[in-house]
Amino acid sequence: MLKARQLRWVSLLFLLSCQLGCQPSQHTDQSELLLYDSTAERLTISPATVPVESLLTMQLQALAAIADISAEVTGDSMYMGRVPVRFDPLTDNLWQAEFLLGACTDPNMRWRLMVKIRYQDGREVLIHQTFQSSWR
Repeated sequence: MLKARQLRWVSLLFLLSCQLGCQPSQHTDQSELLLYDSTAERLTISPATVPVESLLTMQLQALAAIADISAEVTGDSMYMGRVPVRFDPLTDNLWQAEFLLGACTDPNMRWRLMVKIRYQDGREVLIHQTFQSSWR
């Protein structure tokens, strides 16, 4: 009787330790996709697979100091509404935005990105770029 009781406790402790050890992986995809590259601006998005319904990070790096950026993403292969992309400065020349894209029936949805950059010297640059998202 004592051995049966000890075996139950050992089994219970084993199951609990297995349960606690089964935590989801904290691995994050650090890859990035180059969306636009000129002599003055470089625009990237990560992760490079651009998964829908996952946090995406977009970075814009420029040679000159940026005063403001406005941006939005719209569906290119089908209507998906308008997704505003809000950039925040990390430095005068490096700005970053985090946003989500919705899922649709197309596993390889094409999106259209419009970015308007206003530099501190008053110049304005408009970038139009298309990219593709994916289901994970």
